[in-house]
Order: sequence, then structure tokens, then C-alpha cells
Amino acid sequence: MSETVQNRFQPIKALFQHSAIYALSTSIQRLQGLLLLPFYTSFTYIPSRSEFGNYVLVYMFIAFMNFFYLYGMDSALLRYFFMGKHDRRTVFSTTFLFLVATSVTTTILIILASPWIAEFILSNAALALYFKLAAIILLFDSLLNLPYLILRAEEKPIQFTAYRTFRFVLEFSLNLLFVIYLRKGVLGILYANILAAVINFVVMLPVVFRYLNIRFNWSLAQEMLRFGLPFIPNGIAYMTIELVDRLLVEKILGRDAVGLYSANYKFGTIILLLVVAFRNAWQPFFLKVANQPNARQLYSRVLTYFALGGGLIVGGGALFFPAILTTHYFNKFYLLGPHYWEGIPIIPIILLSYFFYGVYVILTPGFYIQKKSQYMVLFTGSAALVNIGANLVLLPKLGIYGAAIATLLSYFTMAATIFLATERIYPIPVEWKRVGIAVALMVALIGMSYWDAVHFWWRVGIFVATGIAAFYIVLLPEERQATRRLLQRRKSGAIP
Repeated sequence: MSETVQNRFQPIKALFQHSAIYALSTSIQRLQGLLLLPFYTSFTYIPSRSEFGNYVLVYMFIAFMNFFYLYGMDSALLRYFFMGKHDRRTVFSTTFLFLVATSVTTTILIILASPWIAEFILSNAALALYFKLAAIILLFDSLLNLPYLILRAEEKPIQFTAYRTFRFVLEFSLNLLFVIYLRKGVLGILYANILAAVINFVVMLPVVFRYLNIRFNWSLAQEMLRFGLPFIPNGIAYMTIELVDRLLVEKILGRDAVGLYSANYKFGTIILLLVVAFRNAWQPFFLKVANQPNARQLYSRVLTYFALGGGLIVGGGALFFPAILTTHYFNKFYLLGPHYWEGIPIIPIILLSYFFYGVYVILTPGFYIQKKSQYMVLFTGSAALVNIGANLVLLPKLGIYGAAIATLLSYFTMAATIFLATERIYPIPVEWKRVGIAVALMVALIGMSYWDAVHFWWRVGIFVATGIAAFYIVLLPEERQATRRLLQRRKSGAIP
């Protein structure tokens, strides 16, 4: 392979190497939920699908409020860390001090309003303690976000992963204590989360102190707010897409259906793990190479590789999840409790939904580079409206399958609208033929997953054949050569 070809692939290779490390940390972070799901969906520890629904709705509240705690300052920190006029210590210190003040204030307000929040979300003011604990989790998680952002900005994925792994081990162990041993149910999950967040924050203080000083710059804060605040409606719209289906399922189908839908939805988010991991490496990468003359071609090539790799993961997940989740391991446990199996067919739909979210993430560079963050809400907002409308129409007719289809329609809307806007603001030369073939192969695998007559080993053969076909049809000769060399070097131990 010529030196020119090697140089062309080197930046993308570094991007995917960092993404792979972030994938490990993101998987570890979310693996806890999947590892504990056999216990959460066992009536021994959480005694009903309705109580599991309470857990889902409380964490829905946490996810939604996270955007109000950060109000776009995390995105602003990352941008001004690389592209601002101020030194990095000033940027970090201003962000951190601002967040401490606003996060403490918001936490106090949630604690005071917790009975009303519990009545609105859970229809039971007596469960106000759930939301008081949720407020404390939000406080520490919002502050923890900043040192993790610093590690991403410094391109230190190994340290990032080490801290994430520590948090995973700690929180998982505390869940075993509070949920399984002490049988505290949903309260036990919240206690475990609080303790893990506090300890994780203390452990990461050295990263904070590396940049923190008492140097608050009000003019910089105003500039960062102007950049970051448009992310609030964008974040609200995104979380509407992510979470409004749970609320509507609860209102239209009942709390029991929320538990059924959410337990299966979790397995559909496996592609989200990879997209979030990729995004952690993607944002610093595209900002760093933005001034290079071939930046747009690099972004286009990344989209092609995502269509191929992400498509195979989505198709493989769709093919194999039914067997994986219904196998009785060691004649002792299932990965998903039998009371929840009727929802398994929604998993391929959710997988496909997050594939389109990955496309959306890849198309975001122009809006950071051109300082057009205020337009992001148009994409998420339109998708949120599609999500709400589709849920209202489909839920009464199709049950939880209607909610899954609404999720797919909303993420497709996000990808389609950002693509149309990108064509005007920051055009990226998409490799349509290769992307189209990759997507067609993915859709074929998803369709095959719903054919019950195709047994497990036939599915294995179909998946392997599809992967080989993709290798020869989608990849260019020099890409196939680069892939072979990489595999040979790994096999010989020349690279880790």
C-alpha cells in the first residue's frame, strides 16, 4: 500500500482506534443495566412489571433533567477548549464554577418540588423520595461530566475508560448489595447510583484541579452561553424522542406496558452504545481536522464505514437476539425474564432507529464549525413532533410496537432533516452507492430476523455470507488491502 494511501487512512484509523476504546468504556457503563436486567425483570427483586415501570420513569426524569443541569455548557466547553480565544484553564474554570452554582440551585428546587413531581410522573406523591434522590444524582453527574469531557478533549481514551470502569464496578457492586442482598428494590438502585456518583467525583478531583482555578470570566461565560443555550431546546427535543414514548405508553397502555416496553428497548440500544462511544471520539476529531483541505472527504468516508459496520451490527443483533434472550443459561436464569418475552420483536426496530441516530451524529460537524448550533433544534424538534404524533396514532392500534415504530420514524426524520440542512450549510460528498448497498444489506438481515422458519445456524450462515459480501462489494480494493494488513499485524502481535 502506497504512502499516500496510508496517509489518507491514518486519521480515520486513529478515530476508530479511539472509538474502540470509548466503546469499551461506554459498553462498561451501560453493561451494568444489561447485566442487572435479569434481576430487575425477576419478580423476586422487583415484584412486578409496574414497579419496574416506576424505575424506568424515575430514570426517564433523570435523563430529561440532565439537559437542564448542563444547558449546553458541556458542548460549549468542548468547542472553546479547542477553538476559543481564551486559555484552557480559564475556559474550564468558568464552566465549572457556573455549573456548580446552577446545579446546586436546581437540586434544591427539585427536592422542594418532589411531592408534586412524584404525583405528576408516578401518580403517587408518597414516592417523593425517589425524586429527592434523583436530584442528588443529577447534581454529581452534571459536575462529573466536565472532567470526563477534559479527558476526551485531551484524547486520553484509556484514562477515560479506566474511570468509567471504576464507576461500573462500584455501581454494580452497590446494586448487588442494595437490590439483591438487602432487597431495597427501586430505592436500592437509587442508593447505589448516589454512592457511586459521589465516590467517582472524589476520585476524579485530580483531573478537575489540573485546570481549575478561581478565574471566572463573565464575558467568556456569556459567549459560551450564547453557543450552549440553543442546545437546551435541542436537548429537550432529543429527550422527547427518547422518553416521551414511555409517558405515552403509561398513559395509553398502563404502567405494566411501560415495564414490558422498556425492558426490551434496553436490548435495542446496543447500537446506541457504539454511537455514543463513536461520538466521544468524533467531536474532538472533526474539530481538530476541520481546517484540513480534505476534511469533508474524511467525514464522508467515516459515514460510509459507519453504514457498513453499523449496518452489520444492527442486522446481526436483529438475527440473534431472540435466541440469546430466551436461552435458559445453566438451567438457572434468562437474560430477560419470561414475563417480558412478548416484547422481543420490537428490538430490531429500536436497533434500526439508533442506526439513523448514528447517521445524524456523523452529519453534525458543519453546525459546530460554522457556529450554527441554533439550527440543531429544528432537526430534533421536527423529529420530536413526529414521535409524539406517531405514538398518539399508533399506540392504540399496535400497542408497544406502535411506540417502537414511532421511535424509528423520529430518528429517520432527524437524519433526513440534518442531511438536507448540511447540503446548504456545509456539504459533505456522500458516497451514495456504497452507503446504499450497506443499508440494503442491513435491511435484508432485519427482514430475515422476523422469519421464524430460519433457525439459529442458518442465521449464522446468512450473517457470515452477508459480511463477506459486504467486504468485497462495499469496500474498495485499497480498503480491503488495508483491512487484511491490519488483521495480519494483529494476528502477529505487531500491534495491540
